[in-house]
Amino acid sequence: MNRIMSRDVLSALSMLVALAAFTPAKAQIVSVSSYTPIYQGVSEATATIQGSAGTSQAYVVQVNLDAPGISFTSTGLAPGGSPAGNVETTSQTTSQFLQATGTQVAINTVPFNTCCSTTTAQPETLDGLAVSNGTLVAPDQLGTADLLLTANNQASMVAGGSANLNGVYNAAGGFAFVLQNGTNVVNASTATASTTPDPRTAVGLSQNDQYMYLVAVDGRQTGYSEGVTLSELSNLMHDIGSYNAIEMDGGGSTAVAIEGANGSAEVLNSPSGGAERYDGDNLGIYAESLTPVPVPPSVALFGSALLGMTALRRRRFAG
Repeated sequence: MNRIMSRDVLSALSMLVALAAFTPAKAQIVSVSSYTPIYQGVSEATATIQGSAGTSQAYVVQVNLDAPGISFTSTGLAPGGSPAGNVETTSQTTSQFLQATGTQVAINTVPFNTCCSTTTAQPETLDGLAVSNGTLVAPDQLGTADLLLTANNQASMVAGGSANLNGVYNAAGGFAFVLQNGTNVVNASTATASTTPDPRTAVGLSQNDQYMYLVAVDGRQTGYSEGVTLSELSNLMHDIGSYNAIEMDGGGSTAVAIEGANGSAEVLNSPSGGAERYDGDNLGIYAESLTPVPVPPSVALFGSALLGMTALRRRRFAG
């Protein structure tokens, strides 16, 4: 009897150990602040992540693609550059790109080859698809993942090398999907860097493709923000409302900027290198101010007269 019980106990323990080996690690704790509108259709929030390396900070910009006034642009071809040539773009910091284009929001996107200056612009070739205002800047590549945008803000995400560019007005290729159809698709066994906590940039879309999420996670800054693994990035993107999400260029390239109240660029996050890196590609968003547009005096006068006539008619009916 005792031997049988011992065997049963050992068998049960072996089963528990086996199950533990296949049980996913506990997801990190994500705390997201309330969204604050900053432009029409654009809101910002912050997120705190308790992950494998400790606490990290993220900056989130949510864009309603159906909102009036929303449109996109991205880094264009360098003078004399050509797709798949030796030069495709000229590097800029994300805040420089925002000011040069007059956009209200900007984030770094496509990985690039010539790295990594925080002081000077350089000619760049990109490691992923780039389309700027209807012009191909860099060709689609297998083994990546693409964000595609039409001129009327229809957004989609596809595997790199499979993009149909008909009707695509702006596009940005990233490293890979981290979230696909609501599922964490990070495979740690095939990507050594995926298990390292690092600064990360990601772009996500909601399930109905109405909302876009631009995310910059700070990292490599002890006591402030340690960075996240790719799996933690996937979980974060899911928690803020994404159904599909792509990891863009990260590390010292991670930057998200907005147009400040005085018209100058305001970098929301804290780049890990102590200053913004000159990136090969950025995505920008045009958005309208939250301030109501003043009504012309003639229209206001007409409206007042119309209200007066309505009030008079109501009084007559009331009598």
